[in-house]
Amino acid sequence: MLEFPLVATEPITPDVSMSEWIVVALIATVVMVAILIVHYGLKMLGKRFGLESYVIVLTRRLLISIIVTIAGIYLLEVLEVQITPLLGGLGISSIIVALALQPVLGNLVGSVLLNGSRTFRPGDQIETNDVAGTVVDINSRSVEIIDFDGVSNFVPNLLVLENPIRNRTAENIRRTVLDFQVGFDTDLRLAQKLVQHAIRQVDGITDIPTAEVLVKGFGESGVDLKALFWHPSEELTAQWVISEVVITIRETLAANDIDIPYPHVVLQRSRN
Repeated sequence: MLEFPLVATEPITPDVSMSEWIVVALIATVVMVAILIVHYGLKMLGKRFGLESYVIVLTRRLLISIIVTIAGIYLLEVLEVQITPLLGGLGISSIIVALALQPVLGNLVGSVLLNGSRTFRPGDQIETNDVAGTVVDINSRSVEIIDFDGVSNFVPNLLVLENPIRNRTAENIRRTVLDFQVGFDTDLRLAQKLVQHAIRQVDGITDIPTAEVLVKGFGESGVDLKALFWHPSEELTAQWVISEVVITIRETLAANDIDIPYPHVVLQRSRN
């Protein structure tokens, strides 16, 4: 039967003296004071420069993590704990963790960039990544958007940064172009004048820039025209104004006996 000699093991940490406990207490006090300074300092800076609350929270967490890490390393040295093997193990582990958390960290950085760039804010109506709606929140992971059907959508921050963004409410007003047709035998100048005057009377249409009606060209079934008009950017209001303009154009043309041509197809019978 094999017997293995017993090997005496030394404790990982030596006995802690009273002076070392005093140093530990001082380090803890300094850390607490530093955290309080960071907390109130960032709070004052946020009020003075109008920083977003989430940016302040993220910066505070980052600074506190740095302070605690530095204090912890110094504390281990005071207590004469061998940290070289620990750091080596942490180095390998940190690489694995960094690779695994790369999307999470990317979205975290993305939230800072989105909050700092002010491309859009909560309350704005935007369109990105095939989602259109009102921005509710920009958090550490995603942008929360409630679409116009009332459904919540969570788009990762990295996708928002990497793809085009259309901010529909960046300005108070925006323009809509509405195409329509009249018959080939229509007095185009009269139709243009009548429709232009009518849509300028619609509620929600701005006076400056003013609404215009232009002739585009010849279509397959009639002459193509387009109405250009400006209205409030908010989506529900915009949809209501567009609806009223369509109704107004139809009623104006009908009241003046101007035909709106229907698409038609001419079939020819081939002879064998």
